[in-house]
Amino acid sequence: MSHKISRKEFIARGTAAVAGAMVLPAVEAMTPADKRIKVAVIGCGSVSNMYLPHLSKSPFVELVSTCDIIFDRAKKQAEKFNVPNQYDHIDKLLKGAPFDLMVNLTNMQEHGRLNRQALMAGKHVWSEKPMANTYKEGKELLDLSRQRGLRIWGAPAVVNSPQFAFMSQAIRAGKLGKVSSAHAHYGHLGPTWSAFFYEQGGGSLPDLGVYNLATLTGLLGPARSVMAMTSIVTPERTTDNKGKIPVVAEDNAMVLMDHGNGVLSHVQCGFNYFDPYGH
Repeated sequence: MSHKISRKEFIARGTAAVAGAMVLPAVEAMTPADKRIKVAVIGCGSVSNMYLPHLSKSPFVELVSTCDIIFDRAKKQAEKFNVPNQYDHIDKLLKGAPFDLMVNLTNMQEHGRLNRQALMAGKHVWSEKPMANTYKEGKELLDLSRQRGLRIWGAPAVVNSPQFAFMSQAIRAGKLGKVSSAHAHYGHLGPTWSAFFYEQGGGSLPDLGVYNLATLTGLLGPARSVMAMTSIVTPERTTDNKGKIPVVAEDNAMVLMDHGNGVLSHVQCGFNYFDPYGH
């Protein structure tokens, strides 16, 4: 059975959806409860407010557990999104209610360690960026997942978007001629809600520039060689959870990539930007 539809049908369906047509129950009816992916979310801070609304509405997901070392956050998100189980430590999460996929939304410095622990417990993993804190650690996670017959995915998922597909197709079809250079930037004044952005292992590159790096290498090909410079512009920050702290991780970064065949790209990011677009 073909799933292709005409442009006219696409517009009609889109209009119906915008008008409030109730198509979700039909999809849910196609997805029996025993076929849904059982998901546990670890890290119930700011980023969970981007994930939990979508996960809770997905007809393909059953939200099983929330987990956070600040237990009150796990309980509040569980209550808000009707999640039956809550835990204050990953050990309790992995030994608790059964689930298939762990969604890791914790501080970036903890991702590699927690992702490994979940894989060792036989769980698939979706991790916010970065998946690990070094190339070596990331390669070990990938190898471990393959050895254990599991899957691990890492944000950002920009290369899976319809916008990316459109751009990639346009470039590969030669509609822009030969693309030989590209630039991307992402910046704002820096998050205040947690100190980890400015501590060892944090920084604007793994928080912001990673989106640009993933997009440009996806569109133009892997980087054959890389040059980069980073700096600290604001040596002290005031954060919600730790008050005034010294800045250790870079808050200003520039990366130059050679993609081969004469193609160069440049990324700049930082936590000292006037952001006219809004965060």
